Amino acid sequence: MERFSVPVIAAINGYCLGGGGEFALACDIRIAAENAVFGFREVNLGVYPGWGGTQRLPRVVGMSKAKEITFTADK
Repeated sequence: MERFSVPVIAAINGYCLGGGGEFALACDIRIAAENAVFGFREVNLGVYPGWGGTQRLPRVVGMSKAKEITFTADK
């Protein structure tokens, strides 16, 4: 998806967790409703986020916030 020749826009309303969050991170533009909730909840299950989210997240929110989200599984 990140190699598409046209821009990809994610419209996020409600929960955007796990794979959904990683999918949104792969989009060129993310538009979130006020009630949107993001996070990598799979960490609570002892599973590491696996679809490239850990590489894309720091580019979007910065390294410090990315570590906080990934290590704590906070929403």
